[in-house]
Amino acid sequence: MNSISFSNAFDVITDNKEEANELQVRADLMIALRDIVEDKGWKQAEAAEVFKLSQPQISDLLQGRIDKLSIELLMTCLHRYRCMQPTS
Repeated sequence: MNSISFSNAFDVITDNKEEANELQVRADLMIALRDIVEDKGWKQAEAAEVFKLSQPQISDLLQGRIDKLSIELLMTCLHRYRCMQPTS
């Protein structure tokens, strides 16, 4: 039996390599932000305050609704989190 392999999980849903790569980047950023929220034990309202997003946007983030948040917005959220961290 032949097997099919993909370099990117999103290659399965689109033939467009650029779109698949964008979806993968978005997914990776969303996972990183979700992990921050979980590691900090934040409620959605706390995460919304740190990331400067609405509660529905935080819900979209935590539910993995990849079509709701852009790469730019996700990167901005990571930057906002980074800026609140103490420097050593």
